[in-house]
Amino acid sequence: MRELSITIFSSFIFFLLIFFSFIGIQETSIRLPFFYYSSGLIVNVGESYHDIWGKQIAQEDILSLSESKSLGVGQKKVVRIIDEFGNVVTKEYELIEFFKLDILKKFYLDLILAFFSLLTAVYFFYTTRDGLIFSFFLNFSVILFSNIFLLTYTISIFPLFFSIYFGAFLNYHLIFRLRGKEIPSKWLLPQFLIAFVIAIVASQENPYSKILDQIANMGHMINLFFGIINIVLNTKDIIKIKPIGDALYKRISLLIALCLYISVPVSMILFNGQPWFHVSRWLFFSTYIFFIIGFFYGTYRYTFVPSFVIFTPTLITLLLVTISSLSYILLALTVDYLLPLPYIKDRWFLNILLLFILTCYMIPIKLKIKEWIDYWFFEKNPILSHGIEKITRLITEPISMRKTILSINKTVMETLNVSNIIILIPGDQFARTDLRNVNFMRIPSQSEIWNFFASNDRVTVTSHLEYGIGLRETLYNFLKGLNVQLAFPAYGHSSDRKMIRAMILLGEKADSNYFSIGELKFINEVVKITAMLIENYSLLEDEIQKRKIVRDIQTATIVDNTLRIIAPSEIKGIEFGYMNRPAVGISGDYLDIIPISPTKMIILLGDVAGHGLGTGFLVSAIKGIVREQLRNGTSLEGLFREINSFFRARYKGSEFMTLLGGVLDSNEKTFRFINAGHLALLQMNPNGQILTHAKTQRVLGILETDYHAQELKMTSGTRLFLFSDGITETFGENDELFGEELLTAFLQKHAKMPIKDLPMALENTINQFRGDREVTDDITFIALSFASD
Repeated sequence: MRELSITIFSSFIFFLLIFFSFIGIQETSIRLPFFYYSSGLIVNVGESYHDIWGKQIAQEDILSLSESKSLGVGQKKVVRIIDEFGNVVTKEYELIEFFKLDILKKFYLDLILAFFSLLTAVYFFYTTRDGLIFSFFLNFSVILFSNIFLLTYTISIFPLFFSIYFGAFLNYHLIFRLRGKEIPSKWLLPQFLIAFVIAIVASQENPYSKILDQIANMGHMINLFFGIINIVLNTKDIIKIKPIGDALYKRISLLIALCLYISVPVSMILFNGQPWFHVSRWLFFSTYIFFIIGFFYGTYRYTFVPSFVIFTPTLITLLLVTISSLSYILLALTVDYLLPLPYIKDRWFLNILLLFILTCYMIPIKLKIKEWIDYWFFEKNPILSHGIEKITRLITEPISMRKTILSINKTVMETLNVSNIIILIPGDQFARTDLRNVNFMRIPSQSEIWNFFASNDRVTVTSHLEYGIGLRETLYNFLKGLNVQLAFPAYGHSSDRKMIRAMILLGEKADSNYFSIGELKFINEVVKITAMLIENYSLLEDEIQKRKIVRDIQTATIVDNTLRIIAPSEIKGIEFGYMNRPAVGISGDYLDIIPISPTKMIILLGDVAGHGLGTGFLVSAIKGIVREQLRNGTSLEGLFREINSFFRARYKGSEFMTLLGGVLDSNEKTFRFINAGHLALLQMNPNGQILTHAKTQRVLGILETDYHAQELKMTSGTRLFLFSDGITETFGENDELFGEELLTAFLQKHAKMPIKDLPMALENTINQFRGDREVTDDITFIALSFASD
C-alpha cells in the first residue's frame, strides 16, 4: 500500500511539473478553430468539425497562416481542404484566441492517458525496479505530452521525434524481455544517440516542412516492424509451449496489448491516418487504456516481482548516456551563440565532431566513472572495506582450504547480513573430496539447471524467474527452495576458454532491503576470490591425481615385469621372436611364452578391453592364473575355461578378453591352438604362401563356453605369426590404415629374414608408416618357426 501511495503521489507531482512548465512558457495564440499537424492532417479533437477529421489543409494555406503577422480574433480565413481522394473544397473559418488552459478542455483525454502512462511507468519502477518497462511507459507518456504541444503551439518537435525513435528501440528490447530473455544494456547507448541525433536534425527543420512527415513515418515503420516481430514470436511461443489456464490468458492479453500498441503506426503508414483521424477521440483513449491494462496483466509473470538489482555496468551506461547528451546540448548551444544563424543551418559537422569526441574519450570516461563509483560506494564504506580486508588476510594465512572457505562464508554473511551462502559446483568437480559442512552443494553437470548457469554468464536474480514457465520455473523453485536471492558465476581460466567453475548463491538480506551498489561490488570481489580458491584447489587436486596415477603405473609396471617370465633363449627345434610395446606405462595386451617341456612351449596372446593401468593389473592377474593352472596340469581347453570363469565371476560381463593360444610341438611339428575372438593366425609355408586361420570361438568373459582346440600339421621352415590389433589398426599421417594387407606384404618381403630379427624390422616399418602420429594402442607381435632338419 505504501509503494502504491508513493507511486501515485510522485507521478502526480511529476505530471504537474511537466505540464505547467510547458504552459508557463507559452503565450495566448491566434489560430484556426481546429487542430492539425505540420503536414496539414486534421486531428479529431473537438466535435464541432467532425466533417473534416482526417482530411488535410493545403500546404500553401498552412504557410500563409504561419507567416502572417496580422491575425486577429474573429478574422475570416479561407483555406482549402483536401480529402483522401484528392478532391479540394474551399472553406472559410473564423480565427479564435487559444488560451493556455484551453489545453485542459481540448486535450483532457490525451492528458489523462499521458498521466496514466506515467503512473504505470513509476509503478513498475517502484515495485519491480524494471528499468526497461519503466522507460517504455515513460517514453509513451512523453510522446503524448509532446504531441499535445506540437498541435497547439507547433513546439516540442525534439522530444516528440526523440521519443518516437527511442520508443521503437525500447520496443525492440521488449521482443527479448517478454519472452523471458534479456539483451545487454550497453546497446541502449548507441540507440539513445541515434534517436538523439535524429531528433536534433528534425528540430532544425522548418516545422511545416514535408521532411518531418518522412522522418516521423520512418520512426513509425521501425516501431511497426519490431511490434510485428514481437507479436509473431509471442504467438510462436504460445503454440510451442501450449500454456493453459491463467498463463494462457496472460499470453493472449499480451498479444492483444501489442496489437493495440501498433494500431497508430499501422494507421499512419498503411491508411494515411485512417481510421484514427476519422473516429472519436474516445476510441483512441479507450484503445490505449486497454493497451496499458492488457500489457500490465500480460507481463505480470515477467516483471511484477518483489525486487530488482541494478548492477554497476548499467549505472555506468546511464551516466554515459547523460554525459553524452549534456555534452551535445552544451556544444550545440555554444555553436549557436558563437556563429551566425546562416552558418548553423546544417549541423552535420556538429554530429561528426560529437562522434569523434565520443570515440576518443568514451573508454577513459567509462573507466573514470567506474573508479568513482567504486570509491564512493565501496571503498568509503567501512563495513565493506573491513570485510574485504579480512577475506584478503584469510587467503594468505597458513590454514586449510576447508577452514578458509568456512571463514570467508562467515565473513560474507556477517558483512552483508544475508541468511546463507552456498557454493554450487558440478558433480564431477572435486568428486573425490569430502565437502560436507563447507557450504558446497553438488549438482549433476548434465542437469538442465547447471546447463542454464553454464550457458548464462550473467548474474541470476531469483525474483526475475518468479512468473516464468518451463526451465525458468524449475530454476526459480530450485533457488527459492534454498532461500537464494542472487546467483553469481565464478569463472575459471585453467583451460583455453573461460568457463564457469561454480555458482555463488547468496540468500536474502535479513532486513529485506535491496543490495546496494557497494554491496554488489563487495560480492563481486568475493566471487573473484572464491573463484581463485576453487581454481587453485582444482589444480591441486588434479596434480595429486596425476601423481597417484604415475605412482600406480610405476607400481603396476614393476608387477608386470615381475610376473613376466622371460622365455629361454632356445627350445629344441623352435625359433621365435616377439615384441610388446604398450601405449602407456603398462600393456593391455597379454603376452606369455612358457616352456612346458624340452620340445614344447605354450604361446598366449590376448587383448583385454582397453589399455593402461586397469587392464595392466588384469593382465598380471591372468598371468598368475595361467601359471597356477599349468602347474596343476590343466589342459589347453581347461585353461581357457578357467580364464573365462574368472572374468565372468569377477566382472559380470563388464570386462572381456580376446585370446589366441596354443602348444607348439617341435617333435610332432604341430601347433594345437584355440582362438577365442582374437585376430586370425597367419601361417607362412616354406614356399612363401600365407594361409589365414580365421576360425574363432566366443570371447572370454561373456558366457559359459566349452572351448575346442584345432591342430595344424606343419613342416620344417613353416612360420606362424600371432599379432594384436595395435598393428593392423595403426594409422598413418594421412589417416590410412596399416591393415592385414600391408602386414602380409611385409612378411612376404622378409620371408628370408631370421625369425628373431623379424619383430624389430616390423616395428621399424610401423613407426615409419605412423610418422608423427601418437601410439594409440598396444602393439604385440610373435613370430614362430620350426628349425630346418
